[in-house]
Amino acid sequence: MRKINTTVHDNFIRAILADKNVAVSYFQNFLPREVVEQLDFSTLTQIPDTYLSENLQKSMSDVVYSCNLKSDERNIRIALLIEHKSYPDKFTPIQMGSYIFSGYEKQLKSNEELSVIVPLLLYHGKGKWEYKQLSGLFPHSISDWKQYIPDFDYIYNNLGEISDEDVESLQNKFLTASLLALKHSFQKNWLEENAVRILILSENVSENLQRNLAVYLFAKSNLHENEILEIIESLPLKLKHTVMSTLDIFEAKGVKRGIAQGIEEGIEKGIEIGKTDVIRNLILNTDFSASKIAMLTGISEEQVSKIKAEIAK
Repeated sequence: MRKINTTVHDNFIRAILADKNVAVSYFQNFLPREVVEQLDFSTLTQIPDTYLSENLQKSMSDVVYSCNLKSDERNIRIALLIEHKSYPDKFTPIQMGSYIFSGYEKQLKSNEELSVIVPLLLYHGKGKWEYKQLSGLFPHSISDWKQYIPDFDYIYNNLGEISDEDVESLQNKFLTASLLALKHSFQKNWLEENAVRILILSENVSENLQRNLAVYLFAKSNLHENEILEIIESLPLKLKHTVMSTLDIFEAKGVKRGIAQGIEEGIEKGIEIGKTDVIRNLILNTDFSASKIAMLTGISEEQVSKIKAEIAK
């Protein structure tokens, strides 16, 4: 199997967290309790990439949501920004800071009331990595100058520090499957041994989420085509059809194709569907016009109108 680009991590996380139910479950379980208790998750709305500057859009792999506070007559909104890492990067506080200030700049340019931005870092790499603030990057000898360093907190969610048992106790079983796949993404033998169990945990979610999980799982494992076929055959009928169609293993004449090609096609399809989910969220949860949604998401007004018509049906 040819090597799949590391952006498979980015695409998978974007795809699963674009689903509002999965996002709500993630926030409810991994935000600090005092934050969860103040948020009205019924108002949770995904914000498009254009929330950030164009330069940052090219470099980041984030998901951004906005959410209103409970019992607040002013409808104050909190922005929840998720960045993920699959490897330790000590300069991440600088990166997170650039996202935060970029977000505030965009709020000002849009004439919005400033919303607090709460950054979350989701780490699922195999190397050890400790939480550090921006000031922790500077040598101790400059302690007299720390008042000039723009420090901030962020929420650090290290999957390696969470036991499999705790992950499996989550009520949202698709979130369980996704976090287990991310946590063990560098343990190919574990993924191979648990592939069927992980896929079955996705049995009761949308086909789009099932596809993205299958794509990620097979891309990160060492499974050969015949092993993937055996796994697919052991799945429940409906799930089997979804996974089979995602990988597109057979040509119309029944000739085998490379699994890697199917994976790449699945990734592209997942990105396309993920963008549609963002548009649907904006239509259902904001009063934005079709032209504004088209401008924010980079698609035509005609496509926005088509999605609006589908929702109306």
